[in-house]
Amino acid sequence: MKRLVVGSILLVGSICLGRQYIMKRAITCGGEDRISSLPDDLLVRILLLVPTKDAVATMILSKRWLSVWTMMPRLEYKDIKVGTQNRFLDRFIDYLLYLLGESESIWRFLNESLQLHKAPILERLVIELGPHCPVDVDVVKWISNAVDRGVCELEFDLMWSAKPTSLPKNLYICDTLVYLRLSNKVFVDVASPLYVDRHDQDNLIKFSVKVPSLETLVYTNVKSKAGSLVINSAILKELIIADLPTTSCSIESKPCLDKAIVACLSFNPDDKYMRSLSSVMNLELCLIVETVACCQTINFSRLIECKIMVIKLDWFEPFFCLLQNSPTLKVVLIDQMLAEAFPLSFKQPNDVPLCLSTKLEIFEWKEYRGTSEEKEMLRYILANSKCLKRAGIALKSTWKWNKKKIMKELKSMYRISTSSQLLFSTQLEWTPFRDD
Repeated sequence: MKRLVVGSILLVGSICLGRQYIMKRAITCGGEDRISSLPDDLLVRILLLVPTKDAVATMILSKRWLSVWTMMPRLEYKDIKVGTQNRFLDRFIDYLLYLLGESESIWRFLNESLQLHKAPILERLVIELGPHCPVDVDVVKWISNAVDRGVCELEFDLMWSAKPTSLPKNLYICDTLVYLRLSNKVFVDVASPLYVDRHDQDNLIKFSVKVPSLETLVYTNVKSKAGSLVINSAILKELIIADLPTTSCSIESKPCLDKAIVACLSFNPDDKYMRSLSSVMNLELCLIVETVACCQTINFSRLIECKIMVIKLDWFEPFFCLLQNSPTLKVVLIDQMLAEAFPLSFKQPNDVPLCLSTKLEIFEWKEYRGTSEEKEMLRYILANSKCLKRAGIALKSTWKWNKKKIMKELKSMYRISTSSQLLFSTQLEWTPFRDD
């Protein structure tokens, strides 16, 4: 069988030498055309071993080969690069393009062959068009056709001279798509949401999101190099940023955010970004040195629920600044799961934050360690939260102290809200992000 496959590759690779020569190579001893007698599925597998343009060219061999290539589940269309070493094949394709009246771009060859293609499932489609591609070609039709046939992998690279082109809306709701790569002049107009996951091979320094209709943006950057994120989406409602490298973030528009998650170990938001957080209703913030300014300077007039993830910081002061600047806050969650041992200092504020005396209903603290400073802070919260309905305390999981003694001590703390409940770790269900 290996001998037949090798012979088939030679057969296809020699196509530019003429049909008569090809057929002669296909004939084995006794004048029998053994390759053409193979079943369709095997011939398709053979054609997948060569470039798409060469596989399509086999249709001129005979009636037997006329439609074999049309069942190929993977297609690649790339403009011919000047200086390629495959002279014979390039001459043949150039000749076909010349007959079609287009010798500088593969777009017409692509358009005609896709119309003839019949495979019910298109596993992979790669389209790379160079600067000679006409600006009026219907690229939307090609992509939409692929989506309709359940495309799994799509790579589209457009380097023409016109402005970026939009892609069909059905691409963004394609449930079969598992890999998507878009390059150069492609306008990504996603209604909602947009998920961006950066990788280690990503060499992009400045990542810009300019999508007028975007409502949800999820941006994760764990492995790629440090860079900047620029967002320009006026109706953005939900923003999630999970970033490990040092990254600067800027929001050019003025969205009215409902939810924001900033889970970053190093983060440099600009003034516009911080101002955009002033409208947020649900905030999850990784509290580090760079984000302390958010707590101190922003007036969170609409903030209802807030989760603070502490890393390595004396966080009591910025936390109380956030309470002072959040008059409508009803739910507060503190998570010290990632916090390193760090000296804390509690200084009772001069004025009781308005949210404590009028709004706060739920207060939860994960990985409570029971230090004297933490006890003082917790006593203050319980003694001043008049509307409190539930206080949940999850003790540090690696604690070796007498947990029963600590729980008894917590129960004895004064709570101004007599109807409030005090729950401990066994009664709480902690989740990374709350949706209720």
